[in-house]
Amino acid sequence: MFRQTIVSYSRHTGCYIRSARAVASRGRRLAIVAHPCYHRPQPQRQLIHTSPIELTASPAIHRLNAVEEKEPTPVSVEDGPIGEYKRLVQAGQFIDDSFQRLIVSRLDRLYRELLDYTPANPPMDASKTLGGVGYLRKLFGRGNGDQGKMPEDTPRGLYIYGDVGTGKTTTMDLFYDTIPTTHKRRIHFHAFMLDVHSRINTFKRTHRAADDPVPTIARELAAQAYVLCFDEFQVTDIADAMVLRRLVTELFRNGVVVVTTSNRHPDELYKNGIQRESFMPCIELLKQRCEVVSLDSGTDYRKIARETETVYFSPITADTNKVLHALVGLASGNAPVENNVELRFLGRALCVPVAANGVARFSFTQLCKDAHSAADYIELAKHYHTLILTDVPVMSMSNRNEARRFITLIDALYESHAVLIMSSEDDIYNLFTGKCEVDSFRAETAQLTGTVESAHLSEVVTEDKFNALAYAGEEEVFAFQRAVSRLVEMSSRHWIITGRNRILAENAMRQEQSVADDSQMRSAA
Repeated sequence: MFRQTIVSYSRHTGCYIRSARAVASRGRRLAIVAHPCYHRPQPQRQLIHTSPIELTASPAIHRLNAVEEKEPTPVSVEDGPIGEYKRLVQAGQFIDDSFQRLIVSRLDRLYRELLDYTPANPPMDASKTLGGVGYLRKLFGRGNGDQGKMPEDTPRGLYIYGDVGTGKTTTMDLFYDTIPTTHKRRIHFHAFMLDVHSRINTFKRTHRAADDPVPTIARELAAQAYVLCFDEFQVTDIADAMVLRRLVTELFRNGVVVVTTSNRHPDELYKNGIQRESFMPCIELLKQRCEVVSLDSGTDYRKIARETETVYFSPITADTNKVLHALVGLASGNAPVENNVELRFLGRALCVPVAANGVARFSFTQLCKDAHSAADYIELAKHYHTLILTDVPVMSMSNRNEARRFITLIDALYESHAVLIMSSEDDIYNLFTGKCEVDSFRAETAQLTGTVESAHLSEVVTEDKFNALAYAGEEEVFAFQRAVSRLVEMSSRHWIITGRNRILAENAMRQEQSVADDSQMRSAA
């Protein structure tokens, strides 16, 4: 009796199906077991499902009911990294960045190629793992272990390098999340090498000293995942360098596709390392099997967010928005982001567009232009210790309703000792132009009143109406002056340290200690 494995696609389940068929001798029963291999995104459509049918061929073996087989439906553009990137930008989780978009487009190319790719792993060659050339000689490239033909149909991977904080890991993770296969692995490179060394030690305990573990380990890794995503590819010691020299070769030989991030160009890997000339073939192979692309916008927004001593940013620019986006991660401890979270209270609901671990993010339009009351702002301050408010405009008497809501919001945040992080068109002292407008209104109305009275027209601006309008404007001016005073206090380091966001408080305390240490060093000098 033997087993036969068949992989086919089901349009009913949206899955690839791996069928294991046990073929027995004549007169014996036949059993087929089907189970999903991995999901592939399909356009939403109404499907008619039937219930599974259990065969009586064997009491221990069951079979799903038969499904129609056909070629996979072409994947929509919106299913890949580019589509996901656009969705995240629209949801406010990403800031649209031209440098990142370039990398995402390259990752999208790889995504398309992987949709129709399945590695053809060759049978294990015992001559490469047992006897023959010694293990150490192979590691240092003096044996014949590097000979062999590379598969030609393997998609070319991606090697993304650049300065820290530019979004390399973010874009790679986006790619990883969209790949429709379970045969993938995302791991920090340091952790990967620890795993490899652990596998080598295990191999040595169960094999002869002369046996070579690298091909076996490469086959095991390739069988588990043919897409490997490494974060922070770096080589710092000779042990890693000599293992990688052959491991990378064997992984590519087994049809593995590599996507990795690094702070260094491949030519800079293991620079000035011991016996670097033995590692050079690995570098050349990486450049051959991976497209090398740079993601370097020149700005480390995480560093700016971590070291900034202000919580208000103006004017509104692309860089300002990127710093605010980085502050969302800093303030929330890089917690997972949720979209459109509903707060229900008093028979009503408030939708929070972006939320993460006590941090809420709104635009000025969403929170102050839309109709909201003090109850909404109080409830928001109860549930979130940090509010990130973007795109606050300069306000005037013509949009004093928005100004009033903004003032009410500041009062609610102040009373709950919440942290406000804000981007605005101008600094906080110039956000309301009401005082100038009131003065101008007084002068123009007085002139108009005299003209109207002299013409004996019926539509006269009375003194009471004039005083009422002027008073209303002055009330807004006074309220905004109070709001500015509170904003100044809420931007202080003391407010952050004593506030409800412990992550920002600890960051502010570290900054305060750093300032104290610098002052002490200058005094000593």
